[in-house]
Amino acid sequence: MMISGEAEKMPGAAPQLQLAFLTGQSDPARCALSPLQRAFGEALLAPGRTLHPCNFPYDAATPEHQPAALLAASFHNTRHYLRSRQPGFSAAHGPAMAQLLQAAPHTLLLAGSCGLELLANLDLPPALRQRCSVLAYGPVARQAPSVAHLQVLVGRQDWVSRLGWRGARQWVDSGHMDYLQQPPVLAIARALAARLQQEHT
Repeated sequence: MMISGEAEKMPGAAPQLQLAFLTGQSDPARCALSPLQRAFGEALLAPGRTLHPCNFPYDAATPEHQPAALLAASFHNTRHYLRSRQPGFSAAHGPAMAQLLQAAPHTLLLAGSCGLELLANLDLPPALRQRCSVLAYGPVARQAPSVAHLQVLVGRQDWVSRLGWRGARQWVDSGHMDYLQQPPVLAIARALAARLQQEHT
């Protein structure tokens, strides 16, 4: 079963804010949202907001999500991180990101783990970068691109991100795999989404 390319919308309002996940691919053949990602994203929906049904690289023809073994997922995410630093990454995936960002007045990217590194390595033009804000949770990245707004969450129990991110951060209680299950993270995401929607209405 394939996933529709249309974003999920709250009825009764034109989209003002798009929500989209940006993480590495635990399974290179799929970019469908996991049940946990979908539940978290749907918990952020409100009138005027949409949730993009796919993760990076936003292939609408992706097969449905299938759980990946932890070791395999770690390997594929590490490989994705390293490949994003190679020539050609921006040319291959920049158009899909540009199409995503042009679909709404503003987009809140929910960037987990290496997602912030992927975004930086897409090398988007400044006008596109200003069409998005980023909530990065558990980032593993050398630097962050300049975007409209950046908020970084690092878990006190997340040694992967504590070693893999040297920039400013807001501390939360979470391990590397647990951010989307933490009520305080959801509360932070809701507050940021509300603020961004108000600013871009």
